[in-house]
Amino acid sequence: MQTTKKTNFAAHQIYMQAVQCFNENSTTSGDFRKALKLMKKAAMLGEIAAHNWLGAAYDYGLGTRPNRRKAYEHYNISAMNGNSYGEYHVGVFYLEGRYVKKNAVLAVRWFRKAAKQGDVDALHELGKCYRYGQGVKQNVVKGFKMELQAAQRGCVEAQFSVGVCFSRGEGTKEDLPEAFRWFFIAARKGHEDAAFNVAFFCENGRGVKKNLRRAKFWYSRNQMLLNK
Repeated sequence: MQTTKKTNFAAHQIYMQAVQCFNENSTTSGDFRKALKLMKKAAMLGEIAAHNWLGAAYDYGLGTRPNRRKAYEHYNISAMNGNSYGEYHVGVFYLEGRYVKKNAVLAVRWFRKAAKQGDVDALHELGKCYRYGQGVKQNVVKGFKMELQAAQRGCVEAQFSVGVCFSRGEGTKEDLPEAFRWFFIAARKGHEDAAFNVAFFCENGRGVKKNLRRAKFWYSRNQMLLNK
């Protein structure tokens, strides 16, 4: 997670200990409470990036019960200090109406701030807002271009969305081989809907040579991802 402001050495050392503790527990059933305690201390000492982790901890219930109010408060502290991770998440809260009143216009403002700093998830969300006219005048071409940029920079959700756009001719010319290519990229990264579309394209020979064996593999892959 991004750090935007310098803090004292002690705060940063505690922050790094907390990050290590969170990461160690992320692949096991370990207790996140110690990490959460350390992260709170780092935040109190002025480490802005610690608020990103605290926001995520309260958002997803890591070492504590989920609490959308506290999650928003920490993301907002991060965002107000110019941290793109916080800006992106505050935008999500406004777009979806989590804890705060739903406000797509404010969501777009926060996504823009984060996207200007290079946050690809924010760029993806901003592209979606233009595609569907959420908080901004609808412009599917502009939205597609933003999503394509995010996809090219590795955002999996954007890669799936770009595949959808190419398959429908939304914001760009219909191009089934290109749609398949993007679905395949996202599917290989574990995107369940992309895996289903790869299977469907292989089964029906859309944008790729018909291959029932390959289709069967990706349908099974889709089910496995859904059952995780």
